[in-house]
Amino acid sequence: MTTCPVEPMLSMALFVSDVSASGDQDDATIRETVDRTLEQLGPDECYARAAEVFGDRPEVALGRIQWARERCARAMAPALAGASA
Repeated sequence: MTTCPVEPMLSMALFVSDVSASGDQDDATIRETVDRTLEQLGPDECYARAAEVFGDRPEVALGRIQWARERCARAMAPALAGASA
């Protein structure tokens, strides 16, 4: 499994968003989705919804969280590189 150098909350927000893991979203779309989801739901609700999915549908949740972590790591890499410069 790939490690995610970004804040876990960002991955969790993407996990609970309405974006399809089968789609081919660009990095800007992923960043916008994460921002919008956190603004609409807040961190606590993101974690609560994720916990519900893991409890109700663990077979789906595992693949989706792996996807969300990988996509967040890739989408946030330019922002992280700029922050350390």
